[in-house]
Amino acid sequence: MPVIILWGAMILFFLGFLWLLSDFNFSIERYYLLPWCVLAAIVILSPSFYFLYKKKFDLFHPLVFGALTYVFPAFVFGGILLSFGWSEPFYLTFIEDPYYNLPLTLVYVMIGFISIIAGYSLPLGKIISTKMNSWLPTWEWDPSDVWVPGIFLVVAGVIFNIIGFIQGLVGFQRVDEVGIFDGLLFFLIILLTEGSLLLWLAIFSNKYKTGIYYIVLAGLIAVIPVKMALQGNRGSLVGSALIIVFAFQFSGRKLKLKNTVIIGAILVVSIFIGMIYGTAFRNIKGSESRANTDSYIVQVAATIDYLLVKDTGKILAEGMQNMAERIDNLSAMGVVVANHEHLKPYEAGFGLEDNIVNDLYTSFIPRFIWEDKPNTSDARAYSDLYFNFSENSFAITPFGDLLRNFGPIGVPLGMLIIGIYFRAIYDLLINTDKPLLWKKVSYFVLLTLFSFESFYATFFPTLVRTVIVLVISLYLANIIVKLVRGSTNNPRF
Repeated sequence: MPVIILWGAMILFFLGFLWLLSDFNFSIERYYLLPWCVLAAIVILSPSFYFLYKKKFDLFHPLVFGALTYVFPAFVFGGILLSFGWSEPFYLTFIEDPYYNLPLTLVYVMIGFISIIAGYSLPLGKIISTKMNSWLPTWEWDPSDVWVPGIFLVVAGVIFNIIGFIQGLVGFQRVDEVGIFDGLLFFLIILLTEGSLLLWLAIFSNKYKTGIYYIVLAGLIAVIPVKMALQGNRGSLVGSALIIVFAFQFSGRKLKLKNTVIIGAILVVSIFIGMIYGTAFRNIKGSESRANTDSYIVQVAATIDYLLVKDTGKILAEGMQNMAERIDNLSAMGVVVANHEHLKPYEAGFGLEDNIVNDLYTSFIPRFIWEDKPNTSDARAYSDLYFNFSENSFAITPFGDLLRNFGPIGVPLGMLIIGIYFRAIYDLLINTDKPLLWKKVSYFVLLTLFSFESFYATFFPTLVRTVIVLVISLYLANIIVKLVRGSTNNPRF
């Protein structure tokens, strides 16, 4: 019930604020989309309501997390915003016959999400997790054991993020030419997420607050705004908030009404602040062209100064409008649904033809072996072809990517595989008799690895590389745990 109340309150507040700021105009011709939005909401939220009914609701359950953090806001809420004219992106003109293609887009989304549920419900994921369970180590870490390895992972992650920032891989910038080790560097950046999550789990799990507790807490809090400022990313702040919420929940604490309200408020505020800062920073910087470190930091300072001196009312109004446009990804996928057939012959010229199959085998070859390897699923080329604007990365979504590559049949088959994947990682790492600390860290990384906004093609190569980074980094963390225990003459291991 608290979850339902929070969602209802957030939606009503958001719609009410937009209503006050805009010239509200009832346009009956747009209402055709609302019944499809209601139907999509029923399909997408059905697992969440089922778990609420069974009193087993978990925000980080695979069938709940994706639905509430992306699919429902982007397509159902986005469809409502589109219906009332609060989101009017320029590419709506690219959708021929929106009265047919936008409802059809929601149908593909519903089919895709039902396929995820079906894949999760099949026994195959459980069988895979059972087979893999015998391969996993039985590292038992107490919360007091992970301060040093957590700090090690955070420091390593910060270093790799700084290198990535200097190289143009991190932040609102892009490189014109991909280096031979850029791919490796990109995946080492996740060490910061691993270390942060491990330390937050320790913070919420430790009963005694020692000096290291306060030092780590202050350091983790300090990293959050710095990370958001440098990345210029609208989702950076809410991403950090999700790590804290996950750690709070999986530290064994019970989510009571008070905690649920606080968590819901933190997530909503994080989204709003991230949207305001990210949009302002991008407007001031102007483009994703690579900038030297000094120039980039000057633009960060200019963004903060701009937000401090600008009228609060205008900032809120712009933030709401930008949030409305950012949430709506129904229209972006609608462009793909409306145009994928007649643009198919041109995809080869943009390097997008059969990108799922091509990327599946080329992505596994490191760039230092194949220096001239083509870029995998080039978001700029996709934006150029479908939106006639290559200076931005428009949402493709796995649903749209599967549709482009294999036609309508590709959507249910491809998302069925994702459902099996979700069941495998959930049963392997969380739904066990003894979910260990390192398993919780691995689960969060692997759960958030699948993006409902990007290409389907990049998921499996990314999964392999991420697993390799997880295995090596957690193995090193376990060595540090043993060394720490040995230095304290603690016989447990």
